[in-house]
Amino acid sequence: MIDFRPCFGSLTLAGYGWEPADWSLAFYPDDLPPDWRVPYYAAEFNSVLLPAGGWQAPLMDAAFWLSELDAGFSYYVEINHELMQSGVWAQVQVAVERYLREQVVGLLVENLAMPALPVAWKEYFPVHILQPGQLLADMPPIGAMAQIALLRASQPLSPMALRNVFEQMQQGTSHRDIVLFVDASWATVGQIRLMQQLYGV
Repeated sequence: MIDFRPCFGSLTLAGYGWEPADWSLAFYPDDLPPDWRVPYYAAEFNSVLLPAGGWQAPLMDAAFWLSELDAGFSYYVEINHELMQSGVWAQVQVAVERYLREQVVGLLVENLAMPALPVAWKEYFPVHILQPGQLLADMPPIGAMAQIALLRASQPLSPMALRNVFEQMQQGTSHRDIVLFVDASWATVGQIRLMQQLYGV
């Protein structure tokens, strides 16, 4: 008999950005104006991971998100070497400091990017370090509300593959609460929600 007792107490789902994979077609209604997608997303999820490669106009985007979403919505910010070397990195720092600082609850930082992360950010934000090929990010020593996991899949997962994901979280978690950011199809979200019922998380 399979033992579904979890080593973690809760699993919260959220998107890797506002429109991962096929969500623009499968999650959002066809007739929904583009400007309404962010509040529509926030009606379903209470946090988002802002992808390192997803910044277009950081100051305008962050100001828009601040105006559309309430103070209870949470942001995680992905930071990698490519973002730090890009032309928008300086604007991203200003956007986070000016508009999102109070609602950013964690940074997901590529291991190689850690040395160049601003010292003030290391001191203020919980920093979750993501190692190559890792599902669960390393926990910050203090300050984190949950452990972060990032699931990327180009195809819907088989039941066995999905069970392996849950087993990795069970065996590797160092916190009773996990936030799983999904960069996969909307159908995969449905699969994960079924597994949540089985695992009771």
